[in-house]
Amino acid sequence: MGSQGSDARQIDGVGGATSTTSKVAVVSPSARMGVDVDYTFVQVAVGQETVDFSGNCGNMCAGVGPFALQEGLVRARPGEKTLDVRIFNTNTSRLIVDTVQVDEDGSFSEDGDYAISGVKGTGSEIKVAFVDPAGSMAGALFPTGRRRDTIHVKEQDGNRFSVKATLIDAANPFVLVDERTLPPYLKTASKDTAGYLRHMESIRCAGAVMMGLAPDIDAAAKVRGTPKLAIVSSPRLDHHSRRKGPDIHVQAFSMGKPHPSLQLTGAACLASAVCIEGTVAHGVAAESKGQSSWRTHSPERAASPCSDSDESSSGLLPSPRNVRLSHSSGSIAVDVLATSSESSAFVDRCIVSRTARRLFEGKVYYYS
Repeated sequence: MGSQGSDARQIDGVGGATSTTSKVAVVSPSARMGVDVDYTFVQVAVGQETVDFSGNCGNMCAGVGPFALQEGLVRARPGEKTLDVRIFNTNTSRLIVDTVQVDEDGSFSEDGDYAISGVKGTGSEIKVAFVDPAGSMAGALFPTGRRRDTIHVKEQDGNRFSVKATLIDAANPFVLVDERTLPPYLKTASKDTAGYLRHMESIRCAGAVMMGLAPDIDAAAKVRGTPKLAIVSSPRLDHHSRRKGPDIHVQAFSMGKPHPSLQLTGAACLASAVCIEGTVAHGVAAESKGQSSWRTHSPERAASPCSDSDESSSGLLPSPRNVRLSHSSGSIAVDVLATSSESSAFVDRCIVSRTARRLFEGKVYYYS
């Protein structure tokens, strides 16, 4: 598994030669109260003989629930059509709940008509809920204590520039940059050139230091997996469509390269930011809609939602907000249950739907 001899094509190994396909999920029964399985995510580097245990991968989470059911780590009761699999992610010490479809014989039902952008074909819908996702690595929803920051970047060649960003940790830590504040030469640059990617990495590393995830720029450069970087902008709206258009557009990055779509944890994190007034994401989304409909102030009293978290069942949470995010491969919808005021913000959970199916089972050899 990985890049033997630092081969970027991974010829002598498996992984697909892209960061989005070179991943491992380690799953085991859990001894934790109220948890079914423990799951550890491993990002296997492409072109380097390294692995990264920082952060989580939401798309891998979507496969953990079905895998646990298929392997007998959890069992459905007779007659159940859906099963909630409670997953503890050891990387972030956070709970994820996979809601999977169940066949008449109690096995995972792979077939269905649910489709997701960037994946051809359909499958059964898997709902992935990130429960109480704030502070997964940095210890707080906004590690700097602010909802909007200015990142001052100094590159090795002496070039300096600044961007407006929100440094947020929900499901995974992200540096969300307002595209409008990028220098003009970066707005027009091709996103797959070495120069552009070097600038993006400089922004990410500076954000990592500000979030307290690295003591300095050199240390931040050694951990490519977190925090992740995403550039947010106004979506291209189709005024002729009756369907709800996207609220915001995003170009995410993964291990120093443009992401072909959007990480699931990135969807949860960005959607949370859209729902919290004062973030760059909220500002972009509100401006694109021409009004501030994304405010999520707590009502004086509302019916408490169904929640597995005793701490969040306060009766003060509003109904979930459906946030639509567009990316280079299509769009993704996120249901966000959150409250926000000028002085505080709380994210109870983010729910995103995926599909998954078993492709292969066997042995992959490890050579030390």
